Amino acid sequence: MTSFFKDTPRSYLLVAAFGILAGLSVVFFMILPDNSLWSFYFWSSGTFGFWAFSTSLIVLFSESKKCAAINAGIYIFLMFFITTARQSLLVFHSGGTQFGSLSELTVNSIGGWLAYSIPPALVCAALGVILWHGRLQSALGKTLRLLPAVFMLSETAVLFYSVLARHTKLFSALSDLACFLGYLTILSRRASCK
Repeated sequence: MTSFFKDTPRSYLLVAAFGILAGLSVVFFMILPDNSLWSFYFWSSGTFGFWAFSTSLIVLFSESKKCAAINAGIYIFLMFFITTARQSLLVFHSGGTQFGSLSELTVNSIGGWLAYSIPPALVCAALGVILWHGRLQSALGKTLRLLPAVFMLSETAVLFYSVLARHTKLFSALSDLACFLGYLTILSRRASCK
């Protein structure tokens, strides 16, 4: 499998930019006008298909296990850090904190933001090391490459059940379906290039 992400500062900065964009996309869907059918907020807080899709691709296109772990960690850390900092800012602007300034909020909250962001980053870094073996052309490698697709398909089925039974979570269901199809397309194109 071709390596797009290298063990270089420039490549890590690119992944950091993707992590920032991912965090901002979560914030964007949190602030969209919500209704029960589309449930944009649920996509931001309870849907994992996009994260499985994007993180898996970052890992599978990393040149080494070390690079995959660092990339997955950076990506997820920044996404979580942005979303938790945004939540703190919302509480601050609503007057729900005792802090008098943004700098006071930041100094007193940075530990909590890090505590919220580092554990999922470490878990994803460890999973990135495992998933990186999906690059191999062995039976284990092929199985590992398919695991994210199995997860996305399972979540898509559950979400479409919610759409049909409760008329909710349509955006999450469509997003997961698009990610599942995109993942399979990328994998099949990579396989046909060999």
